Amino acid sequence: MSQESLHTRHTLLQKICNQHDDKAWEDFVYYYEKYIYLICRRTNLDHHEAQELVQQVMIKLWKKLPEFKVNKNKRFRSWLCTVTRNTIMDYFRGKQRRDTRLEKAYDNDAWAYYREDSLPEFEALTEREWENYLVNMALQNLKGKVSEKMYNVFLELQKGKLHKQISEEMEMQLNSVYVYQKRMTAKLKEEVKRLSQELS
Repeated sequence: MSQESLHTRHTLLQKICNQHDDKAWEDFVYYYEKYIYLICRRTNLDHHEAQELVQQVMIKLWKKLPEFKVNKNKRFRSWLCTVTRNTIMDYFRGKQRRDTRLEKAYDNDAWAYYREDSLPEFEALTEREWENYLVNMALQNLKGKVSEKMYNVFLELQKGKLHKQISEEMEMQLNSVYVYQKRMTAKLKEEVKRLSQELS
């Protein structure tokens, strides 16, 4: 997605309120579909169940977004989390009704995110996933904007390699590894902050 096609959150949400703006909807899907999928997968749904629920969430959002009032006091992502959670809860309730071992399934730790009293855990899960999602998107955005060497040094450090090991493997000064790490970390923080302001 090009830089020009990035919209501020408010602009994008305002455009989406007009259900006939296909470009705005494409941008919205680009930014949020994968995030919703990750949340579904983190709640122990398999790939196909998660895909089905993503579609259900997207349909609900498409129908309900025109009613969403964009203002600075209401976080869109909180509302998105609620719609996603409710869709997952509805799915679980339907699955629960079909399960002959209702009590066993309900008490099982695998279903912890679906219980009525699980909202704080679910919100914590969605917050962690959002942070990971933003970092990964920021890394993708920076890939072509920083030197390949700087990018690769940073990735190797994230894999747990030591500075000295990277210096030897990449045949570069040890000090350069530290410099690249510092620069890339600063750029990553800046990009995450920008994305967070646009998409949160």
